[in-house]
Amino acid sequence: MTTRPRVLVVDADSDRAGATVDALATTGRDSTAVDDADAALVELGDHAVDCVICERDLGDRSAIDLLETVRDVHGDVPFVVLTADGDEALAERAVALDVTAYVRRVDDWQRRLDDAVSRAVDDGRDRTGVLTQRALDEAPVGITIADADADDMPLVYTNDAFVDLTGYDRADVVGRNCRFLQGEDSDPDAVAEMRAAIEAETSVTTELANYTADGEKFWNRVDIAPVRDADGDVTHFVGFQTDVSERVNAERVAERRAAELATERESLQHVLERIDGLVQDAGQALVEATTRESVETATCDLIVDNDPYTCAWVGEPDLAEKTIAPTAIAGGTPDGDPLDLRASDGPIQTAIETGETQVVDVADLPDRDWHEARVDDAFATVAVVPLSHRDAKYGVLCAYVDDATAVDDREVAVLNALGRMAGTAISAVETRRTLTADDVVSLAFTVRNRDAFFVRIAEDADVSLSYAGSMHRDDDRLGMFFTVETDDPDRLEAVAADLPDVVDVTVVTATEGACLVEFEVENAGLLSTLADYGADIREITASPTNATVEVELPRDANARSLVDHVESAFADVELTAYRERDRADATKQEFVAALEADLTDRQLTALRRAYFGEFFEWPRPTSGDDLAESMGIARSTYHQHLRAAERKLVGEFFDRP
Repeated sequence: MTTRPRVLVVDADSDRAGATVDALATTGRDSTAVDDADAALVELGDHAVDCVICERDLGDRSAIDLLETVRDVHGDVPFVVLTADGDEALAERAVALDVTAYVRRVDDWQRRLDDAVSRAVDDGRDRTGVLTQRALDEAPVGITIADADADDMPLVYTNDAFVDLTGYDRADVVGRNCRFLQGEDSDPDAVAEMRAAIEAETSVTTELANYTADGEKFWNRVDIAPVRDADGDVTHFVGFQTDVSERVNAERVAERRAAELATERESLQHVLERIDGLVQDAGQALVEATTRESVETATCDLIVDNDPYTCAWVGEPDLAEKTIAPTAIAGGTPDGDPLDLRASDGPIQTAIETGETQVVDVADLPDRDWHEARVDDAFATVAVVPLSHRDAKYGVLCAYVDDATAVDDREVAVLNALGRMAGTAISAVETRRTLTADDVVSLAFTVRNRDAFFVRIAEDADVSLSYAGSMHRDDDRLGMFFTVETDDPDRLEAVAADLPDVVDVTVVTATEGACLVEFEVENAGLLSTLADYGADIREITASPTNATVEVELPRDANARSLVDHVESAFADVELTAYRERDRADATKQEFVAALEADLTDRQLTALRRAYFGEFFEWPRPTSGDDLAESMGIARSTYHQHLRAAERKLVGEFFDRP
């Protein structure tokens, strides 16, 4: 690896420069001559120079001038001043600038110059060697040097960073080929690339898995470069080892995540396609359904008409008998005894109790024979989907497939959406039946559950409340009007405002001993559940010691299911009355429903507050200003809403056939 010393002779006199070069013509030394300071500085900038020999006079500049520039620009490059006519002043200036030697052209100056240059070159090379060794040892990356002339190219040097990186001591690796770092995950292509570059005596950079002395894998970026001697022959290869595990691992995590996202996008596209097909078709069919039976039949037909399902049925449990049987089915038969839900701990009970879809292999069904008897084709998996709307539970949808892998998480999401749509459609049908049925069932509940806001208000404020009506808000909240017997409306408002379900309290009108109050509730609990089952709230009364709720249902509705659910879901709620009766052909509910459909929310609110605020009585206990203020609008705006509502009310009366 050692190169021949290079000496630069600077002399304006070419003959004298030639004599100096001849004096230095010893074995293993190269000399170059230039004739001025500028050329010398160019040579120093372009090439490594081991020693500069400069004649005292260089025309317009002197050796001292060049020495000063060399020290400023190139540091401690050995510098010898050669002169025939020296003086003390010149010598002092040269010494002050750290001249390496001062030689006069007298007597045997050639020998003295040769000795001075040899010492300067040796000293400079010794200093350079020390610095080079220190730089290699303390470099922050692993460095190895391999002997290119020896068999199998063994390592002749490793630095401290390589020892820290690999865990191998120098004594364990010097004399061995660097392939000991490779292992089972080392990329053969990367190894072949390095081997080809070494054979071609060229540089190469690659990354591959290497292993520490403890067998721990790390990712190594290897840079290999040939080192050539003065004749251009490769004598060694130097390698730089850099641990890039953190970056490579991050890149691989990113690649895996990108692949996962691609899979997710593919799955999501599948879901979107399913939603565009099955769920959109379901939306159209369920909107057109006018009875619960038609909702259930449409749901089953939609399932079977779409791959991969072979059969689907809908059923609602008989809570008294603890059984279930298909009420609608496609791709199978509803015949046979109902399934005894008490006899097994199957997916139907779990879906109803948890409200979550259950996907079960046929081999795991405790009542496998019952299911197989109702399905026309063989199946491998059944998905049991709960049908519900808010708190109301309407049974289950059972869908069968012959491919156990077909119902994945994405498909379950589609089934859940379809189950919610069917539940909502059933709820809407049940509500319409309640409003239009000729035969109705009246249910009365005694309520002692303090979670019911009207019970808490009656007890905590020591008042009596009577239900006056309700209306839904755009934000899915419920505005409920109560006539309250109290002489202290402020205390009533304070008590109601502290309840978690009451969002707002408005005293619409206040007279001596009573007031009309609107309670805006976000979660009406028991009342919401009753409404979700299609029950029409007819009366609510509450006192400090007792509260009752009366509702109506169509006579053919599953009142038993509603009662069982209410009594199991709400503590201290008990059915106290059950009556069946006929309703007149022209019902108040029909009249109100038609009118409410024609009125805007503002018009209905203005009319309701005017009526319950006794605005139509004389003398009026409530003014238009009071009612306008309760709605947060101007008096003139309130009267506009009220007059529009009155016109529609009168028109509904006179225009009805």
